[in-house]
Amino acid sequence: MIQTPRGGAGGRLDCSFFNGARDNEPRPFTGTWPQLRERLEVTNAPRRGTEGDEAKKSLPAISGTRFKPGTKRGRENALELGLLLFDFDNSEEEPTGEFWPDPRTGEPSNRPKLRKMMIPEPVTFVEVQEALWDAGVDSYTWSTWSNRPAWPKFRVLVPLAVPVPAELWEAASEWAIDRLGFASFRRGIDMPVLRDTARLNFLPGAPDPETIRRGETQGEHLALPLGRITPAAVPPLPVAPWQADIQAERKARKEAGEGWWKSYRVGGRPVDFGALNLPSLLAGRGLEVGAPKAFRSGTRWRCTCPLAQEHSGGMDDDSAVVIQTPGQWPSFHCSHSHHAHLNLADVIELVWGRP
Repeated sequence: MIQTPRGGAGGRLDCSFFNGARDNEPRPFTGTWPQLRERLEVTNAPRRGTEGDEAKKSLPAISGTRFKPGTKRGRENALELGLLLFDFDNSEEEPTGEFWPDPRTGEPSNRPKLRKMMIPEPVTFVEVQEALWDAGVDSYTWSTWSNRPAWPKFRVLVPLAVPVPAELWEAASEWAIDRLGFASFRRGIDMPVLRDTARLNFLPGAPDPETIRRGETQGEHLALPLGRITPAAVPPLPVAPWQADIQAERKARKEAGEGWWKSYRVGGRPVDFGALNLPSLLAGRGLEVGAPKAFRSGTRWRCTCPLAQEHSGGMDDDSAVVIQTPGQWPSFHCSHSHHAHLNLADVIELVWGRP
């Protein structure tokens, strides 16, 4: 398929705007780069009466994604992306030593509470601007709500010459990292945010508007070689050490014959997890489960994460999915960074309790 580049200052760009973090109704935008820049130049104020994290969440937001007309914000509704948005959070999460309580029993779970810590040698605003100038691309950069002089946090927006189909996004974003000279900056990029085709990015705003830092570069809209980009070229995201420990423990128990599933029985007989209708089980517990979609040789459902209260800010951001494939056990995955280690065992324990 041949696509005509839309690059240049007068080229058309498509993206979506939102009224805040809890807004799931995309407001489509079609316009030129100068028109989009006008919106980025605005300093946004939080909703009156909000404070702290709630103030930040009330800021208007942008997504580089064009969604299916008439649908809500969600990865299953993403059509294509016309903007690259890098979130340089310069942070990593580490356990606090406390654990989230089990919602059913109140007992400590295996899910640690986390806190953000600044990474060693955070990526700076200046070095990213220099890389963008060297790459010869149009871009707009602004410091984010929680930016501090000693802990730089900022967002970079790069317009694309040709929109990228959602199914190629992860691989395309990897190619863009190399093309922009950002490979050495990976440590500061929030990679799950970059890869998420339904993620919101707050527009410029700060507790003290005078502290907002802005920068831009002029060149060309970034052109990605879509004909040479394939989904198979995507490296996995790194696993946090504490999550790797949990996964290693589970693997060891499985190899020792101590499978978690052996403890669940109905009428004295082991549960047949291959016949378990996990979407119906979750829906029966009051969770929102989306429409079934064909996925490889099985079916996939987007759903509310049953532990969404543990996400940053306690919000469910379209991060959970259930997959059922004939002849296999159902699988559960939450792509939120706090829950990358969760699987079917955690959901069953949450719904049915510990045997």
